[in-house]
Amino acid sequence: RANRDNEDWAQLAHRETRRFAADMAAMSVIPPESYIGVVESMSDVVETVDKLLADGAAYRLPDGTDDIYFDLASAPDFGYESGLDEVQMLALFTERGGDPNRDGKRGPLDPLLWRGAREGEPSWPSPMGPGRPGWHIECSVIAVKHLGMQITGQGGGEDLLFPHHEIAAAHADVAADAAPFARTYVHAGLVGWKGEKMSKSKGNLVFASRLISDGNDPSAVRLALFGRHYRG
Repeated sequence: RANRDNEDWAQLAHRETRRFAADMAAMSVIPPESYIGVVESMSDVVETVDKLLADGAAYRLPDGTDDIYFDLASAPDFGYESGLDEVQMLALFTERGGDPNRDGKRGPLDPLLWRGAREGEPSWPSPMGPGRPGWHIECSVIAVKHLGMQITGQGGGEDLLFPHHEIAAAHADVAADAAPFARTYVHAGLVGWKGEKMSKSKGNLVFASRLISDGNDPSAVRLALFGRHYRG
């Protein structure tokens, strides 16, 4: 989106973060003690990726990109969070941003840990070479750093059941040599709009900030979201 709108990605991220916080405050959602950003946690992410690589739980692709993948063979309990079989996992992995057919991977479900620097993309220095982290390692590193291993609950939308929560748990379990990452998982139903899932990829988002700015009472927006079972 930053490239599309010819905007600095950091400014875009800060603006969206501020909008989220303002929406939550308007709807009287109690904030966490701290908002922990990935950019602010990059040194911790780099340290964990470097450790996984040194321990043999990760590997470089032999294509000169400096891309590093997590070896799921190092996580023998992989699958305990979602309970899905391999066929189901592969379908969701492909649908939700995975790359099961990439040449050089040891296993089709192995997730990207570190993406080597590309022109025009943000990157950070590291012992593995400049780059940026994959999606799943960010969340496991931040959670373990600030909450410790075996957090009480991991929550999110139902579309995070797999691959995100499953792979983030595998990262944490292997890096800490302990399990399980979380005692329980909560997966919320997704907001629908005109019969379809509301999502960035579909471009059909209706923002709480827009509803509120149009004159709707924030309490009404809150009631519409919370006035039903969380899995509904």
